[in-house]
Amino acid sequence: MSEAVEAKETIDITALAEKLLEDPVLLRILEIMVNRREIKPIIHLEKGIEYPELKNFPEWSEKIEKLIDLKFIEREIVDRVIECPKCGSIHVGTRYKCPSCNSINMVRTSIIQHITCGYVDTEIRFKRVFEKGKEMLVCPNCGIRLRELDVDYRILGEIFECLDCGRRADRPKIEFICRNCNTTFDILTANYKPVYMFKITDKGTELITSGDLVRKLMFVALRKAGFETETNVELKGISGVNHRFDIVIKSNGTPIISIDYRPSSGDETQVTDLLAHIAKYMDFPGIQYVYVSNKISENVIRVASSQGINLVHGGSIEEIINNVLNVVRNIASKIRSKKS
Repeated sequence: MSEAVEAKETIDITALAEKLLEDPVLLRILEIMVNRREIKPIIHLEKGIEYPELKNFPEWSEKIEKLIDLKFIEREIVDRVIECPKCGSIHVGTRYKCPSCNSINMVRTSIIQHITCGYVDTEIRFKRVFEKGKEMLVCPNCGIRLRELDVDYRILGEIFECLDCGRRADRPKIEFICRNCNTTFDILTANYKPVYMFKITDKGTELITSGDLVRKLMFVALRKAGFETETNVELKGISGVNHRFDIVIKSNGTPIISIDYRPSSGDETQVTDLLAHIAKYMDFPGIQYVYVSNKISENVIRVASSQGINLVHGGSIEEIINNVLNVVRNIASKIRSKKS
């Protein structure tokens, strides 16, 4: 990767980190999306369309749009609902109406042919009788009972028939009524609203799981808090070996605190990783070291405690950032106290 491209990406992440620190709700929703992978809607006729994971954020729709614009989230249509053009409610009923007299007594019925006499009519025109607890049709033309389908009678098709005026039609007139405001409307004036699910993109997942965003958030937050902060710094230890740190905090140009962030991994892997960082920390006796992760096991805590490592973790990215700020402030205060 060229230096120009690398610099551009760093500037982009820094700008994003600044935006997320100014809008923590946006950060929380992004983190929820990474953890959940996808968020699906629940459709209630009376309550509308709900996303349970987002219900605690009144402005979630606006935040989701921002994340879609950033290409961290994508949406996919999973359903459509009829929405009232007046009040926007999806609590909508459907009516079949007669295209001739506008009656709502438009029913679907079968077209039946009595094979014996050849009589053809709609099912609702045939008489009904019960024989041994079973309903049976009776031909209105010859009075014979229709006992077995495709032997005594056959069904030629389906049709709609108005019970009020007798008009028959291949399809009824369809009307909707809003159960919320009682507005009636048809298919031409109805809002046919898409319903979306939201999915995290590979770009959004990589941004957080790689740790790049968390590192940049720590850097920007520390800088905004007034610390002399540099990111991705290489320092030479007392052994003469160069070591790289995610963040270095200086006082009058002298490094006093170094910070590394590592996304959580398995217990054994995390202990191994911490031991490697302890070796790096021991090469800088004059610098306080802070090891940051989103999850830290009991074994890691024991190892870090025995070596004087400052551990920081949290249940969310926002909590991690706040904890890092508190630990750094505490360390810096102690350093100032010793100097005075």
